[in-house]
Amino acid sequence: MKFIHTADLHLGKIIFSRSMLDEQRHFLSDFLCPLIQEERPDAVIIAGDIFDRSIAPPEAIRLFDGFISFMSESGIPLLAITGNHDGKDRITLGAELLKKSGIYIATDISDAFAPVELNRGGERARFYMIPHFEPARAREYFKNEEIRGFSDSYGILTQKIYEELDSECINIVVGHCFVSGCSVSDSESPIYIGASGEISGSLFGGFDLVLLGHLHAAQRAGDNGFYSGSPIKYSFSEERHKKGEGIERRFVQTTPLREMRTISGKFDDLLESARLCPSEDLIHIHLTDKKPIFMPLQRLREFYPNILEMSTELFAPASEAITAPSRRSFGRPTELFREFCAQVCGFEADDEAVDIFEDILKEANV
Repeated sequence: MKFIHTADLHLGKIIFSRSMLDEQRHFLSDFLCPLIQEERPDAVIIAGDIFDRSIAPPEAIRLFDGFISFMSESGIPLLAITGNHDGKDRITLGAELLKKSGIYIATDISDAFAPVELNRGGERARFYMIPHFEPARAREYFKNEEIRGFSDSYGILTQKIYEELDSECINIVVGHCFVSGCSVSDSESPIYIGASGEISGSLFGGFDLVLLGHLHAAQRAGDNGFYSGSPIKYSFSEERHKKGEGIERRFVQTTPLREMRTISGKFDDLLESARLCPSEDLIHIHLTDKKPIFMPLQRLREFYPNILEMSTELFAPASEAITAPSRRSFGRPTELFREFCAQVCGFEADDEAVDIFEDILKEANV
């Protein structure tokens, strides 16, 4: 059997006030759908975080609706679970009808005990779909008040599944969780990472294959688990990640609509480079100048329209005790005056102009 595993689409996501819908539409329409048509897998798996927030914007809903229609027309089963970002009560709308078209969406802990079975070429595979759930829901479902965290919750859940496991099948679990020892990035929800939210990969040791979502870097998780990673970069901490889809443990790298990258250097050098080679990539600008620059973002955005973030080395380290940080960071008033004349007024201040400026400073007692 052959499967396409993806996760963390985060449809409707906004980063630095910029909607990522164009990138997401490009991924689904120009990469994933053609890949599915070319590979004709036995199933497509989405391991959670279909949407970026529980009340998804209409454009994101329409985008996923179009993908569901494509999957239904293709005749290839779609197996999806909800993640911590999804509004599970809204996604369940029409879930029973969708099953008739081969669209299976798991939203509650109870769905983990109703595996989806596929039969292809004499092989049988059972998918145990475990959507994101809180320990409180596990206490309620298992009627066990001693469950205290995610580790306890998944321990009891997997043990219950193992009691019913069919050893004659290929047993696959689809989950949305944080397996300990794996790498995180800035775009994951901090409330769901850290020791309190981690579970051991050994809890999934009884399955043949573990397909996971939640962490945005493609990586292994234990002996038999894999994170597909998010198909799109959602933070600059991911700019070196390879984004793609896993097919029979083969990694297929995506071609993003716009790359995400950091550009570092002095402002004048960056501006000259931007004039020579403008770009619509998603960019983080890091300025190394030790002097203030007039309106750097506005001037660079003429050539880099999709600058999302800027950092600078102008300010002193936070650990350093400075009584007047603005004076220390920006330089002496006379230096600021010279920079203002050069950058804003377009001329170099001569000695006479500087003398007049210093006389005004003395009168103002600055």
